[in-house]
Amino acid sequence: MAARAAAGSPLLESLLGEPGIDVPILRRIADTLGRRHAAVPPATAQPFLGQLPALAHLPAQRSELHRQFDHLVRRGQQGRVRQLPGGAADVLFDLARPGAELLGHALGLEASVLANRYLDVTPQGSTGWAMLPLFLSLHAAGSLDTRLAETILEPAPARLIAVGGLSGTGKSTLAQWLAPRAGRAPGARVLRSDVFRKRLAGVAPETRLPPGHYTPRSDRDTYEAMFQSADDHLACGSSVILDAVFMNRSERDVALALALKARVPFTGIWLEAPERDRIARVTARENDASDATATVVRDQSRRSVGELATWHRIRANRPLELIVAAARGALERRPA
Repeated sequence: MAARAAAGSPLLESLLGEPGIDVPILRRIADTLGRRHAAVPPATAQPFLGQLPALAHLPAQRSELHRQFDHLVRRGQQGRVRQLPGGAADVLFDLARPGAELLGHALGLEASVLANRYLDVTPQGSTGWAMLPLFLSLHAAGSLDTRLAETILEPAPARLIAVGGLSGTGKSTLAQWLAPRAGRAPGARVLRSDVFRKRLAGVAPETRLPPGHYTPRSDRDTYEAMFQSADDHLACGSSVILDAVFMNRSERDVALALALKARVPFTGIWLEAPERDRIARVTARENDASDATATVVRDQSRRSVGELATWHRIRANRPLELIVAAARGALERRPA
């Protein structure tokens, strides 16, 4: 299948051979898979659906397949099953092959980044994200890693995490590192307001938008779309991380209300850093979904964000490992 080609490519081989996380390579793999999937025609779903019971050897796999089967049928009707080189398959089953390989190498962070990036550029809906644990488990079992296959499908209660802070505080980096620690593999679905703004504008995440796309109305539409997606994902039992500035208290109130509605724990994390550090960060960005500039940072500094008593405030102008440790500590406390 297409993912097999990607998994055997120099890109993934170099990723597996290097220490640390290489986000550009992961993005390239996800983007390449998305283009390959889009370039091939839809296929009849029945052959793919028919082979899944034979692949589900473990009791947890059979149970999950039974639970998700109606969604799998609908995905086939929506054209999510494509005629790939190795045969007809759901595009997310294809994505799960390199994802399972990464998990097999104890690269859960990389698997999370890969999956989130794919769905950022090739939207699959909330049921698609909820399908990934099953597909990852099937591929792990196919590689004879039974323990990993079982671990992937172990119960993991959903939760909602909001990572806020002014532009340049490192929200997306922290959200990326927290995602594998929330929910079943590949972890939490990271919903980033910058990505939703670009999606509403009909452009790729890294395409820069003119100032006309940054208006109060655009802000409302962006947050509304992000919140609706979060609501859908939580209803499917998936953990969610919201990555946005959350400048207004009303936005923070909605995030909490979503968690209360879904009856899941909520944790709000607010990152803080001096203006000079935030300016340095935004001006150094390249190929990023955020369009924030030094002017935007200075404007935000002059505005009040209101009450933050229920959010965990974390100083972000220090090494990443300390920020992640502080955030993990916040997640381990009794949530709201």
